[in-house]
Amino acid sequence: MNLSRRLFKYIKRYKPNLAASLVLSVLYSLFSAVAVYLTIPLLKTLFLSEATEQTSVPGGNFIRSSLKWMEDAILSQGHARGLAIICILILIAYLLKNLTGYLQAINMQKVEKGVVRDVREELYAKINSLSQRYFNTERSGNLISRMTNDVNALQAGISASFLDLVREPVMMIIYLVLAFSLSWKLTLISMVVFPLTVYFIVKIGASLKRRSIRMQNKAADVLSIITETIYGSKLIRAFGASDYMNRLFKKESGELYDLTMKNVKASELTRPVTEFLSILAAVLIIWFGGREVLEARSLDPEEFIGFLFIIFQIATPIKNLSGVNNSLQTASASAGRVFEILDHPIEVKESPVAVPFTELKHSIRIRDVSFAYEEGKEVLNDISLEIPRSSVLALVGPSGSGKSTLADLIARFYDVSSGSIVFDDVDVRDFRLASFRENIGIVQQETILFNDTIRNNIVFGRENVTEEELEEKCRSANAYEFIMQTEKGFDTVIGERGLKLSGGQRQRLSIARTLLKDPKVLILDEATSSLDTESEHIVQNAIEKMMEGRTSIVIAHRLSTIINADKIIVLDKGRIVQSGTHEELINSDGLYRRLYLI
Repeated sequence: MNLSRRLFKYIKRYKPNLAASLVLSVLYSLFSAVAVYLTIPLLKTLFLSEATEQTSVPGGNFIRSSLKWMEDAILSQGHARGLAIICILILIAYLLKNLTGYLQAINMQKVEKGVVRDVREELYAKINSLSQRYFNTERSGNLISRMTNDVNALQAGISASFLDLVREPVMMIIYLVLAFSLSWKLTLISMVVFPLTVYFIVKIGASLKRRSIRMQNKAADVLSIITETIYGSKLIRAFGASDYMNRLFKKESGELYDLTMKNVKASELTRPVTEFLSILAAVLIIWFGGREVLEARSLDPEEFIGFLFIIFQIATPIKNLSGVNNSLQTASASAGRVFEILDHPIEVKESPVAVPFTELKHSIRIRDVSFAYEEGKEVLNDISLEIPRSSVLALVGPSGSGKSTLADLIARFYDVSSGSIVFDDVDVRDFRLASFRENIGIVQQETILFNDTIRNNIVFGRENVTEEELEEKCRSANAYEFIMQTEKGFDTVIGERGLKLSGGQRQRLSIARTLLKDPKVLILDEATSSLDTESEHIVQNAIEKMMEGRTSIVIAHRLSTIINADKIIVLDKGRIVQSGTHEELINSDGLYRRLYLI
């Protein structure tokens, strides 16, 4: 779809600003033309002893006659007074030109910046609505690049589409009308160069669009490496992989440089070629116009000089139009990458007749559930089980057996490929997403914290939390004591991903955050597997408090942590191979016993 047409749904929100900008751009062009044309009566005032007779124009010329009348009215006041009038008019023309230019720029910036903000906000909201499957296949650096570089590139496209494509042609038309009123012959000569210029601009623009797409993709690759380097800084140093990462980054950065320079060369080539073609036309005009003045005497000298001023002004909008095409092609490439995300189908959708989820009264039933991340490669196959209310279900099995995937399906991060997951006879797909997820609490092995205060990380998304409530949940999570020992207590900033805290402290903040949410269903995904023995004991104690009275699904790496579970499900290669209590499973010869004894 055309960039301008696609962006119009955003731009129409700023129609008053856009209309004002377009009107002001026309006025800007008119005042610019007036300011330039005033050079003709200025030259007459300075260098002629008396007003010259109007040069006859075949068939008459209304514009030239009107301008001639204005010149004669000024010159009739005498040279000194006429000079003063012209100086005042020039001053007024330039004042109005700059005033309208300023107001036009402000209004256009409101449109551009507003649209960029709206697109970025919609893009962010869309990313938050996509399923986890999308993030499993998309690099974070690529998403960041699209939300920053590509969205910013749209701004140039908006300006080019809705301002420059109006202002520059208007300026060209006004200047051409003035030039034609002075000499139609010279104007036609100057027009010879235009088709060549337009052809060249179009050819360069098509090349720029192709190069811009490759350049933006490569920029995303570079940003991905930077993101991964920052995230994996400790791993890179631990494995002595700094040189390897430096070489990888140098390779990608070099390729981006090469693509950028090709793009720059193509873009920069447009202006000098356009200018050369304009100068070629100017030389022809000077040669032919000089003959009209010196030999044919069909043009007054001051009018010829004024004509040159006017015709040279046309070169500026021509060069700007070449830049417009370049901007449009670059923006078009970026728009494709942005709209690719906005157009991506939402996999986990809310049903039009969805009902709110308030509480779990009886049980969660998983009926004949199968799931595949990629078609034909099932991760779960024909899973059926029931989780009674307030019970603890443990999921165990080798890595890759489907434990986390099953938990993600229960939380509806994905939708099942076949079968159903039912809460009290209501399919999870029939619940309102917001209310459903509000009642699902998750504590993961990798704790997700933000570069913010301890308070904001625990409260996270909740409002009107009292200090007493906050302290109570932190005490239950065994976190209050260490929080009070930090520099500013709840107002201590914990650094990116909470790196200023230990693993056990981060996990206890995560538990406090989940307790404050007060979910009906709790999912613990190997919450203690990465902790040392002492931290594990403290965190496990907090987890047990949190599980009281809640329906809990525990994914365990250390089987000693789930021996008290009401039921244990053993998964292997996406299938249930055993189920029962710890005592039942440990006393039978099967996978659970082998895993426990390892």
